[in-house]
Order: sequence, then structure tokens, then C-alpha cells
Amino acid sequence: MQHLLKTANSFTSSELLGRVPSLTVGRVLCVTDRSSSNRDKKLIKIRDAPRLKRRSSAVSVSEAGFEFSVFAKSMDALNIPAERGRSWYLALIAPNVKGPRYAWLDPSRLYCNQQALKDCVEDLVQPFQNDAIDIIAGIDAMGFVLGAAIAYHLGKGFLTIRKEGHSCVETNSKNYCDYTGQKKLLEMRTDVVKKDLRVLLVDQWIETGGTMEAAIALIEEQGGTIAGIATICIEDSEGGKRIKEKYKCSTCVPDHLQPQFNNKYLETFKAFETKIPDVQNKSE
Repeated sequence: MQHLLKTANSFTSSELLGRVPSLTVGRVLCVTDRSSSNRDKKLIKIRDAPRLKRRSSAVSVSEAGFEFSVFAKSMDALNIPAERGRSWYLALIAPNVKGPRYAWLDPSRLYCNQQALKDCVEDLVQPFQNDAIDIIAGIDAMGFVLGAAIAYHLGKGFLTIRKEGHSCVETNSKNYCDYTGQKKLLEMRTDVVKKDLRVLLVDQWIETGGTMEAAIALIEEQGGTIAGIATICIEDSEGGKRIKEKYKCSTCVPDHLQPQFNNKYLETFKAFETKIPDVQNKSE
């Protein structure tokens, strides 16, 4: 086995798969000394591990007094790991390989995995389990995937908020600038949202916040109440901060991983056997 090198973060073995679930061999090894009363965390190098056990795409090694797990390659899109920590499915997100005309990552890869989609939906709805919600609204287009899944999970109806030109019924509209800086228009039908209707608003991603703020305005201007906002990630932009300050939000990104998303590069991208272009655009 290749030497496993020190990184800036260290985690116990039980946290490793959940926190950084597709680390590559040659980059990191974190172990917990189980014989220690305070369960000290240690970073070590290993030259040989005679007791190797392969479990899905992970490598699990047991040495005297230690245990650890590390992914040796990128996660197969359909594989379900035996050990799944919080937000494990974020490692399924694929990097942009086509250049700056596209978003910097593709979260939709995790939807292909039945367990990942299930866990993602359950994580997003958990903060709202005891909240009064009348309907789920999803933003065109990727918000339709998570929004419909959340609506089904909660037993609620689903309202689509469309991009311009797709609705054949009476609508209200709102201008906004998306993550590329282009001016666009969102539309919402006028015959559903009434005064005090409690809406859980869903989109795949919030980068600049422009799309989400337009959707919020459409709902509130028709008298609806934003019961909450659910999205895989809210990046630390001015718009993202405004939304988090004003509304109850649920995301899938743990605090220790948020800087990677803000910097638009995930450590797990290194596990993909592709050349990742230098892209500065984002994913909304």
C-alpha cells in the first residue's frame, strides 16, 4: 500500500467515512487509539497493512489498537457503502469536466444512487419534522427533483416555480440574475398560493441567491409564508447570507466542509480520474 500522508484535518474512524468519504490512498490516514482512555486521534503513515478488508469501494484496515477506513477511489454512482456517516453522499458529487460554460459541479449524480437520494431527502426534511407545512415548492429545474421527492416523503402537494415561457396558465413573474449574471424571469401560477399558506421552498443549490430570492418574492407577494428553505448547499455569498439570516434553512453540508463548497472545489474531486478544468462559474 502507498504511504498515507498527513492532511489538515483529523477524524476518528467512525467519522472518517461520513466526513470525508472518498479520500484517496496516498493522501490521508486517520486512526483512533482504542486503548487510550481519552481516545486520542492520531495521524500515521503506513507502509504495509497485512489485514486488509475491502468493503464496497472502501479499504478498512485493523492494526493493533487502531482501526481506520479510507476510500481508495471515487465512489461508484450506484454503490451503497456499508458504512454511511452524515452527508456521506456528498462524495458522489461529480466535478465539471467541460469548462466554464457549465456549473462547477454536478450534484445530480447523487440522485442516481437510491440510498443517497433517500438519505439526502431525510437530512433536508429533518429540521422541519415538527413544523407546520402546507405545500412544497420547487424551483425550475433541479429543484423539481428534490422538491418532488420531499413532497412525497412528507405527504404534501408540490408546486412548480417555472422559468419564463413554460407556463400556459395565468402567472405572476419576477426578474432575477442567476449565478452567471444573466437576467432571467421566474413565473408562478396564481391559483395556488393564498394568504398564510405555509410553503417549504426547495432548490438544488444556492450560490448567489438570486434565483431563490425571486422565488421567495413570488410566494410572499401572493400572501404565502416561507416555512423554510431546503437545499443541498448555500454558499457563503451575500445573497446566501441574507437568506440564512431571514429564513429557517436546511442544507446537507456540514460546517467543516462548507469552506470547500465556498471555494468551489471539493477534496473528493481528486478521487475522480478526470482532468478538472479551472472553472469560476457556479451552480445555482
